[in-house]
Amino acid sequence: MSAESIRGPLPAVAFATALAVVVVSAGCGGADESAEEAFRQSADALRARDYPAVVEAATRATQIDSEHTGALMNLGIAQSAQKNWTEAIAAYERVIELDPTQEKALNNLANVYFRQGRYAEAGEWYRKALEIDPDYLLAAFHYGWVLRQLNELEESERVFTHCKEIPADNDRQRRTHLDCHFYLGTIRFRQGDYRTAAQVMEEVLAVYPGHPEARHFLGLSYRKMGRMEDAARQLEIHREILRAMRSKPIPEPVDQ
Repeated sequence: MSAESIRGPLPAVAFATALAVVVVSAGCGGADESAEEAFRQSADALRARDYPAVVEAATRATQIDSEHTGALMNLGIAQSAQKNWTEAIAAYERVIELDPTQEKALNNLANVYFRQGRYAEAGEWYRKALEIDPDYLLAAFHYGWVLRQLNELEESERVFTHCKEIPADNDRQRRTHLDCHFYLGTIRFRQGDYRTAAQVMEEVLAVYPGHPEARHFLGLSYRKMGRMEDAARQLEIHREILRAMRSKPIPEPVDQ
C-alpha cells in the first residue's frame, strides 16, 4: 500500500496510519525502494548466510532493475547454496549475458555444474573464466581437477603447474597452491612415476603433516618402489589421521 494508492479524503488519524505503513514498508520491498537498496539487503543477508532472505531481496532488486548484475550474482550464490541448480544457472547466465567478461560469474556457473558432477560442462566454464583472467587461482585449481577427473592428464598437469605459479596473498590461496602440488603428485602416480610422486607427497607433508591423501599416496608410492617398511608406516599414519578426523565434528563449509 502507498500514499498514492489512497483514494478519497481520509481522517487525519487514518492518513497518518497509512503513511506509517508506507515508511515501514520502504525498507522491505516498498514501492519507493530502489534496486540498490534491495541489493544491499541481499548483501547483508548473504554475509549472514540467510539464503532465503538473499533470494527475496535480490529478486526484488532484479524486478526493479533487471540488469543489476550484483543482485543477480547474489541470487545465483544463494540459489546454489540451497542446491536450486536451475535457478542458480539462470542467474549466472543472465550476468554473463549482460557482461561476458565477468569471470566470477563464469567461475560460479562452472561451480554449479561441478557440484552436480557434470564435469565436462564445468570444465568449459572454468576454461572461459581463465581466458578472461589466466591467474584466477580457484578456477585454475578446479579446472585442473576436472581435467584430471576426465583423464586428460597432460592438460591437467599444465594447469596445475600454472596454478602453483599464481601469486598467493593469503592462507587459503597458499593452501590451494599446496592442493595443486598434491594433485600434480597424483598425476605422476597415475603415470607410474612413483619416485617423483613420493617426492611431491613428501614436500606436501613437510608443509601440512596432517594431509591424509598425501600420506596415503606416499605410502602407496613407497610400496610400488619396494620400500615396504616405509610404506607400512605411512599407511598406518594415514589410518591414524582418519581416525582422528572421524572423532571431530565436521566444520561448517565457508562460502566465499
